[in-house]
Amino acid sequence: MTTATQNPLPRLNSTRFVFPYFMTWAEFQALDSALSGRRSVRLSYLDGHVEIMPISTDRETFKCLLAGLLILFFMEKDLDFTPTGSATLLSEVQGASKEPDLSYRFGENRRQKEFPDLAIEIVFTSGDAKVLEYYRRFEIPEIWFWEDGVFSLYQLQGDRYGAIKASAYQT
Repeated sequence: MTTATQNPLPRLNSTRFVFPYFMTWAEFQALDSALSGRRSVRLSYLDGHVEIMPISTDRETFKCLLAGLLILFFMEKDLDFTPTGSATLLSEVQGASKEPDLSYRFGENRRQKEFPDLAIEIVFTSGDAKVLEYYRRFEIPEIWFWEDGVFSLYQLQGDRYGAIKASAYQT
């Protein structure tokens, strides 16, 4: 029972759920394992903080359409690329785990790269400025956000991301 002086636990809604307590890497791995095979959510981990985001049909539909358009675009630009989709970026040392909506590796040595060169986040209901911190941990050179029909582009510049007007992959 909740009284006026107690804070109720956050509820899972259509956007995301943030665990109200610190979770160790081992606890996060156990949660990830417990949810594998019947996953209709995405997990993210950053320094002990865990987020769960439901996977919606609308988001997945748009993601597939965008992936198709980007593949055509990259082929038209004659870029050497490998789509890596929502492959989980995972590192206990970096204290982070994140599943981008879409990701790509570029260049001749793209198959040897551990992490993608480009990650794309589709923002349907809510965004969070700390998303860039997840990607900074993996040194992803470029991040695109799609929200309300507009792309916002960011490039890793030293140890932080800065907004850019054009992508290195649009050439």
